[in-house]
Parts: sequence; structure tokens; C-alpha cells
Amino acid sequence: MCTLPTRKLLANAVIQVLKQASVPMRACDINGKVAELLQILQDVLKIEDANCTGTEFSYQMRWIRTNLKNQGLISSPKRGFWVLQNNPNN
Repeated sequence: MCTLPTRKLLANAVIQVLKQASVPMRACDINGKVAELLQILQDVLKIEDANCTGTEFSYQMRWIRTNLKNQGLISSPKRGFWVLQNNPNN
């Protein structure tokens, strides 16, 4: 992929990656699996964000995890680790 995927595609990939995980995953591991799953090119992964505080990919992924957490779809049992929440209807 020559550009970053949309936030929706990234969010769906995060959920897919966490569904396959049997233990809480570190944010950096989630990022790596998402990049692999969506076949994002290394050049795209290295694009610096507007504030020069890291990469645009990492910045987007932080916001995606925050949004998914606010929606109750994922949670962070401890700092830097993420899990998929169980469906409350089950």
C-alpha cells in the first residue's frame, strides 16, 4: 500500500489482530501486525507526523486504539497492552 489506509481500515485490522491474540498485546506488536496484514510499505510506515514526534502511522494507531477503547471494543489491562473486549450481549 502506497499511502496510509483509512482509519476505518486500520481500526478493523486492529480488531482482527486482537481477535487472533490469546494474550494482551503490546501496542508496538499490534502496529506491526496491522502493517503486515494491510501490506503497508516501509516507506509509508516511516513518514514523520506533522508534529515531528514520531511516525504518522504510530500517531494514527494511537488515536485508533483510543477511539476503539472509547467505543468499548478494546481495553488496556495495563499500560501499553491491549485486548479485545467481550461482546456485552453474550
